[in-house]
Amino acid sequence: MTYDTSKVWSWFILSLFLLSFYYLSYRYPLQYNSATTSYAYSDTPMLYQLGKYAIFAGILLLFLMLLLSLKESSFFYQKSVWVDITTVFVLFTFSVSNFIFMKNDYLLQTGLFFSVPLLFYGFPFQRINYNIINRCIEVFIYVAIIVEVYQLINYYAFGRLPALGYPNSLSVRFGSIWDDPNGFALIIPFLIPFVIKSSFSIAKKTLLIISLLATLLFTQSITGVFTLIMSGLIGLTMLYLFDSKARWLKLIVGILFGIIIFYSGFKISIEPSEFWTSYMELKQGSFEGHGAGFLHLENLKPEYLLGFNTEPLGKYAETGYLNLLLNFGIFYLLAFLYIGIVTIKRLAEIIENNRGSKHIRLFYAAFFYVIGFYTAMINLPIETVFPLNLILVLCIVLSYTGKLEGNRDEI
Repeated sequence: MTYDTSKVWSWFILSLFLLSFYYLSYRYPLQYNSATTSYAYSDTPMLYQLGKYAIFAGILLLFLMLLLSLKESSFFYQKSVWVDITTVFVLFTFSVSNFIFMKNDYLLQTGLFFSVPLLFYGFPFQRINYNIINRCIEVFIYVAIIVEVYQLINYYAFGRLPALGYPNSLSVRFGSIWDDPNGFALIIPFLIPFVIKSSFSIAKKTLLIISLLATLLFTQSITGVFTLIMSGLIGLTMLYLFDSKARWLKLIVGILFGIIIFYSGFKISIEPSEFWTSYMELKQGSFEGHGAGFLHLENLKPEYLLGFNTEPLGKYAETGYLNLLLNFGIFYLLAFLYIGIVTIKRLAEIIENNRGSKHIRLFYAAFFYVIGFYTAMINLPIETVFPLNLILVLCIVLSYTGKLEGNRDEI
């Protein structure tokens, strides 16, 4: 790969991270979200709903022209990647073609961002400027915490409700800069590993981690807490299998962590506090809504499994995997699972082979995030949730990176 191609890719990925992190920042000040689920907010105008896709398309076209102008395209010829290329091609084209024929935007949102790895396969890079990407993530962490503190002060001092907040109720959920409790809760498995593997002082790491955990609690997202725990357990287990050093120590720590989680859940189940009981009563409707989606399986037609659903509903359930199955069929679902599994495997290998690099924190973040994303899909339809789905494809692209050069600044 040449310097110029890598430089273009550095700014391309940075631009998409900036779009992911900050586009939804209009929600809280303008009080735009959904009037049906929010006490104080109005429906988001169509201009804002479509704006992120217009910006994404503009960025994509701009960088495609820049890459073409370099006249240095070198298609990804590695045989081991051809299955990935075919898989991503299916995920993108089947989503777009179904949208064209069915006119259901849910179908487009599922696979639109897979255009990013497709572009990568045509113009691959070995490494990029990880410094600017890492700096971008650092700044986002600071901004997210500051915005969360501002929203809390605004609520407790002046009664200003966030998007999912109701007066005189326990159900006041904060989502930091995105004003999206579930969405922001699911970025925590990306941010905390990034902080842990950074070169910050112990005091700074501790402060940032506690702050991020506090933001997670204020989201009141059970899925978010579950996802953080499971991504940690699954991720640490995988890294244990890849790492031959200090395995016994890691195993003991993992077992102790599991015991603490199990005991905490057991304690809550037999001796629930008044707050916990009231909170679970509020969540009862949500639990019932998640279960209702599976009723669609009772009328499942064989052709739907093969991807021939001529009248897809888009959102069938609060479970992402069920939506993929009913909208696109079993082969699309398997393709979606495959690209996630191989991405996690590649990121684990990058971590194992580059532990001495100062840039490794980005790959730890991506590793735990992808695990968390696929875990959260069990309970939420996040395959269409911006910016979570865009961050997923950025992690997929980063998983193809070449060997990091120790502590040297990458080009």
